[in-house]
Amino acid sequence: MNFHNAVTWLSKLKIKHRDTGRTVPFRLNANQQKAMKALQEQYDEIGMVRTIILKARRVGMSSLMDSLGLLHCLARPQAHAKIVAHLQSTAEGLFRVPRDLVGGLPYGNTAVDVRTRRIIVPHPDGDSILDISTAGSVIGGRGLTLSFVHLSEAAFFPGEDSFLSLLPAVSDGDDTFVAIESTANGRVGPGKAFYDFWNSAVAGKNGYVPIFLPWLDDPACIRPEEEAGDAPASDIERELMRDFHATKAQIAWFRRTLEDKCQGLLPKMMQEYPHTPEVAFVASGDPAFPREEIIYVRSTVEKPLRRGRVRWDGNANRVLFEDVRNGLLHIWRTPEPKHHYYIGADAATGIEDGDFAAYVVFDGTTGEQVARYADRIHPEHLADQLNLVGHYYNKAMVNIELTGNLGRHALKVLRDDHRYTNFYIWKGKDDRKPGARTGMPLIGWETTSASRRKLFDTFRAGVRSGMRDEEGGLAIYDDALVQQMDNATFYEGFMWEVERGNDDILFAAMLGVIAMSQWPPPRVTNRSRKPDIDDERAYNPLTAMGIRPQEPVELSLRRHYQLTMKALRTATGRPTGLEGI
Repeated sequence: MNFHNAVTWLSKLKIKHRDTGRTVPFRLNANQQKAMKALQEQYDEIGMVRTIILKARRVGMSSLMDSLGLLHCLARPQAHAKIVAHLQSTAEGLFRVPRDLVGGLPYGNTAVDVRTRRIIVPHPDGDSILDISTAGSVIGGRGLTLSFVHLSEAAFFPGEDSFLSLLPAVSDGDDTFVAIESTANGRVGPGKAFYDFWNSAVAGKNGYVPIFLPWLDDPACIRPEEEAGDAPASDIERELMRDFHATKAQIAWFRRTLEDKCQGLLPKMMQEYPHTPEVAFVASGDPAFPREEIIYVRSTVEKPLRRGRVRWDGNANRVLFEDVRNGLLHIWRTPEPKHHYYIGADAATGIEDGDFAAYVVFDGTTGEQVARYADRIHPEHLADQLNLVGHYYNKAMVNIELTGNLGRHALKVLRDDHRYTNFYIWKGKDDRKPGARTGMPLIGWETTSASRRKLFDTFRAGVRSGMRDEEGGLAIYDDALVQQMDNATFYEGFMWEVERGNDDILFAAMLGVIAMSQWPPPRVTNRSRKPDIDDERAYNPLTAMGIRPQEPVELSLRRHYQLTMKALRTATGRPTGLEGI
């Protein structure tokens, strides 16, 4: 299909104006022109069209796609084009567009057979067909062989497979066309398939061209600017005017539409009339992090200062950072003397195509994220990494997630083989210090439904404190961490999960933040004053249990084991059989 010729053809035909209802020449609006340009570029490159369109309401995509379906049938013999709508009433409305266009053809209705739900275009080599269906009647796509498909409001299609089951019905030959278009419908439930498919297109994984059409590009979305003479009068108006250069005439339209069509509900407005893809899905889903928090962490993202790896330098007798192009260890801040650092770590199997292991480093003195690493490495390699980066960052406190035993193995290697000593020590549900009445102190983090929620709540509290520039606030610099935050969704009303993609970096960050929250650095108001014993115990859990960090590593570990066995004997009244350790 030649899209330039298509534009010329359409300009000679008539269509009903969306606002006045009058019949006017079909001239493309700004959003339609943007879409046509993207479709032409893809067609010129690969000889077919595969696109997914995320849009605001009433930007003219359904009219454009259905018109292209008619032109496809006029130009190609034996074509089968199908328009699929999510509701019967919508299907009838969509069919009016190609039916009205047929009436404007030079040879009128005499050659083209227009029926209730089907248009038949005669060709010497075989007739072409354009028909329309509802999603519920054709999902599954069995027996269909299509050359053109327009899936309208695909995010609202019913069923677990939804529109995905229709895609195999379209051949992969030249001059075929698939357009999936919709407003957003959340990240879970019926809209999940559309959300996932959109993200795959943005990542370049499924071969579909992603096209986003915001309301700000629609010249009809304006009202008299005196209606918004006091703009900007809210956070969203400030964002629109500052970051997207919205005019007061557009803000006036925004205000009226918010009240008249969205009942004054901003989340509904963001879903129906988004200005970015992110707000469309965040507003219409059940996000774990509210939109204002995502906006804040996006505003703090920075490119890493350095990328590379850490290694032991025997000559210097210390850990050094070595710059490596495209290195997996991202550094935003280098170690500062007398700063206290915390590392959260999430282990993985290390197999190809498996989950990623990750660790994230925070500066407890400033609340800044200073480093991040993620790769498919086995637990022993993760332990090696944590030993090096831990020493690089002033012997940072390490908090490893234990559930599933991968983290337990990494912790055992780090503790026993590398003789690392500064670990996060589990606190009770009321944040009591371990060792007094709670029995054996536990190293690392056990994930349960309650502790998982505690991780999330503590991390969110740090983000919100950062928004208010309060003490204890977090500064997130990593775009990958922000992306996983943006993908996190609540389910069952209170549990969070990353519905799409990985959660390794986010989980590791939460582990680092919970350690920083429960074992904060010493609070020194006068830098010349040495921290008192209570301050030091607040930071180092080994000190809190009576272990002296200044002891040699071997002696410190031996005292740790002795205290552990004593706690076991006290709790059980029986010998442990491990007194020889």
